[in-house]
Amino acid sequence: MLLSLLLSSFIGLSSPPIAKDTLRHTSMDILAIGSSSGTNPFWTRSLQYGTVPVENSTGIIRVKTGKWYNPKKDLDWTYQVEGTGWLGKDSKFLLSEAYLGLKKGAFELWGGARRELIGLGDTTMTAGFFIGSGNALPLPKVHVGTRNYVNVLHDWVGINFQLAHGWFDNQGAMENSYLHQKSLYFRFGQPSSTFNIFLGYNHQAQWGGRRRDPKGGYYDTYPSDFNAFTQVLLGTGEGILPDDDENNKYGNHLGSLDMGFRFQNDQVALLLYRQNPYESDRIWSLNTINDGLTGLSLTIKETNIIEGISLEYLYTGNQGTYQSILGSLLNKQDHDYPNIVNYLNVRGRDGWIYQGRGIGTPLIIMDKESQQGGGLSFAYNALRSIYVGVRGTLPQQIHWMVRLSSTSYDYPVIPANNPESYLKQFSASLNLQKQLNKKLGLSLQIAVDQGDRTKNTVGGMLGMKYRLQ
Repeated sequence: MLLSLLLSSFIGLSSPPIAKDTLRHTSMDILAIGSSSGTNPFWTRSLQYGTVPVENSTGIIRVKTGKWYNPKKDLDWTYQVEGTGWLGKDSKFLLSEAYLGLKKGAFELWGGARRELIGLGDTTMTAGFFIGSGNALPLPKVHVGTRNYVNVLHDWVGINFQLAHGWFDNQGAMENSYLHQKSLYFRFGQPSSTFNIFLGYNHQAQWGGRRRDPKGGYYDTYPSDFNAFTQVLLGTGEGILPDDDENNKYGNHLGSLDMGFRFQNDQVALLLYRQNPYESDRIWSLNTINDGLTGLSLTIKETNIIEGISLEYLYTGNQGTYQSILGSLLNKQDHDYPNIVNYLNVRGRDGWIYQGRGIGTPLIIMDKESQQGGGLSFAYNALRSIYVGVRGTLPQQIHWMVRLSSTSYDYPVIPANNPESYLKQFSASLNLQKQLNKKLGLSLQIAVDQGDRTKNTVGGMLGMKYRLQ
């Protein structure tokens, strides 16, 4: 469903919704989910911040309460608490969101687990940003940064930065591991300008911690002192950026270099964006520059049958297995060829996961969630994926959205991948939402999966949202 994607993002191109006079809010969602195979369809379970299970027909109850910032106050506080219960064969309770925040002008400090997206692009219709997509439960962290772009130079430049320290769970191979996270983005052109350019980057690192099952080696325990923190923060020190990260002594690093172009007028907004992922300094040799997410988003500002179209192409088939065309043209040399970058996997540590779900784009499917089976890693992470999202409003104020994705999967191998070995996957969903009155809303989703990577299934979700306050 679209409910979670409409919440506030970590880095986005649109401002959060203006708070109403009634700042406190409480609501309840009741959902029923079913499928033909026992595995919930890809677009039913993905991008839901870990609140929809991968398997088993179930009922879901979500209760949320909180307080928005008062936009009229320079200094104010906010909080949100959400609990999610799964009712069925495997009943479970999740504290799916809980945070407390304080704002002062354009700046904000908050602590807890808060829903975010990490990257630059269309936050409402994306198939999932490469680094942080809203696919897993949010990690607990302490966060400081701007609430949106802070305008300087007569509003011709906007600056958006974030810095956070977080904690991974202890459910995988490691325990007591930390998350380091920071980002810096610039907007050139006034917020209302016809043309805007966006440039920026984000940087994440898993660091510290120790093995739950010691191997008797030097790296059973990773440095977690202040010196290690400064190495992670500054990206300095021996072994900090090469692919093996000296067996991740100072953390495993992951991020993206992003850019975007926006055209807007009174009727439409058109956004072209690119996320270039990196897990080492090989990005500067331009060897893997053709890996990444490219998106084009059209937003129609008036209510209509079609109000938005999103097209995305995700390619991760390079990973250092061959020199990109741009790198060849500029005669760039890759010092680490033929080692494989191996996106979202971490040698000696858990992959980029939290509470058993992938943190990055859901299109790179975790082995455990696939037909091939496996654990908490991403073996088939060399992929080519085309995604289309369309949304709008039908008569009677029925909001709809369609998602379509067609993806080919393979291992990252040298020489380059063989098309005959690709696993093909098609997934689609249709979402309908209707607000009956100020308090009660209904939703319906129908979804289907067909292919080699996930189980073939047809399923759906029926939901009711009731606003108590």
